[in-house]
Amino acid sequence: MKPNQPPQAPLTSGATDEQVRLRRRFWLRAIWISIAGVIIPPMLGLAGTVIGMLGAFGELSETGEADPEALAGDISVSLLTTAWGLVVSVIALLILIGVLIRFFTLPKAAGAPTQN
Repeated sequence: MKPNQPPQAPLTSGATDEQVRLRRRFWLRAIWISIAGVIIPPMLGLAGTVIGMLGAFGELSETGEADPEALAGDISVSLLTTAWGLVVSVIALLILIGVLIRFFTLPKAAGAPTQN
């Protein structure tokens, strides 16, 4: 960067319109993949946990005593939904990290302007 010049955004500096469009499309997809695969599954797992625990406490309030057999099913649902939400989220996060690493390590296209 030369003195007394404003910095250019890395997304558009020295890039053609097509390159800018492709970069924006990539980042939009990366954001949606991270929302759909990394953020939402743990939230659904948490919702399943809350529903399972509500069922367990509902069973406890109906019977008035802590019967382990009666509570085990609802607690099992709680743990399974949390576990599956985390499994899906971790797998999606690893895929997203792999895609980002590949994106940043790809060589520049022939004829693409280089930054000094």
